[in-house]
Amino acid sequence: MSGRLPVTDNLCRNPENHYRHICELKTAGSHDEIDRLTVEPGFICGNCGSKANEVGALCAPGPWHE
Repeated sequence: MSGRLPVTDNLCRNPENHYRHICELKTAGSHDEIDRLTVEPGFICGNCGSKANEVGALCAPGPWHE
């Protein structure tokens, strides 16, 4: 992780693992990791709208279906 502080908001349900969330990975430019986390999304972030395979990759996860 870079020397910068992670951007967190008050709606992140798991701030201690925020550095693993897709919003932080986007900021860090970790496109390969994002691709891996979004192959078969079943959850959507209520903050940023990112979709992910697992709840743990999002700040405010909720169910998502196409």
